[in-house]
Amino acid sequence: MVEHTTKTKYLLYSFKYKKDSKYSYWYETDNSYFKETKPPKTILDKITKEIKKLDDEKISINPWQEWKSNDIQKIITHSGVCLNYLKSTDGEYIQKKEDLKLLELYSYLVDNFDISKAFGFKTVQEWHEQIFATIYPFAGKLRTVAMSKGSESEAWIWRVEFLNGIPELDALMKDITKKDYDDIDAITRDLSQLISDFLFIHPFREGNGRVSRLLCDIILAKNGFPMIGLSLKKEDNYIKRVHSGYECDYKPMQELLKVKILEEIKSE
Repeated sequence: MVEHTTKTKYLLYSFKYKKDSKYSYWYETDNSYFKETKPPKTILDKITKEIKKLDDEKISINPWQEWKSNDIQKIITHSGVCLNYLKSTDGEYIQKKEDLKLLELYSYLVDNFDISKAFGFKTVQEWHEQIFATIYPFAGKLRTVAMSKGSESEAWIWRVEFLNGIPELDALMKDITKKDYDDIDAITRDLSQLISDFLFIHPFREGNGRVSRLLCDIILAKNGFPMIGLSLKKEDNYIKRVHSGYECDYKPMQELLKVKILEEIKSE
């Protein structure tokens, strides 16, 4: 049995174990522990916990790829789960935690966010940090790695240089959030471009879809329209509409937004 482990916000180094006058350094994932290289001094200075006994049943192999990378965003499992404060490789479990944090932020913004003022990308970065601060070490930080989704033959790749579009995204966001909309066609036209451009740039390592939908909802609420949360169904062909937006064809996304808003209005 592992004795006296330290729970910490740091992802690396849970404890050190002395054997034959030598220390080994241990890390935690999914309630198991694995041995890896000595952590950085900044981590060692904060955690000095030692244990006297190791239980073989609690020892596993390091499941993380690129473990020694200086860029923590590169450290993932073979299935693409990012290194996280939850110390887990279970994508479904992590997603549930993300959803709970997103709901918390929705509740907070509804009560506290001043929707009378225009805002830009910096505000959205702050939202990202609030959602993911207890889950990922890169919460609120820009993406540093290329990402891909889809099969090998049809994979879409978000290159790092796409981040160069953030200043234009920021300007578009500020322009849209300073306007007053009372026409559903006008607001869905502008939102479809904003969402498509946001997802094309893919500014964050995780949570781009959630944050884009939060952004959409806040702008809708700001103008007296119902929040839609973009509750998606298979027949909505959301990904296809997003990809059309990547090619500056925003009409498919606009049509979906309009349908979802009208559904909410009818159900009120």
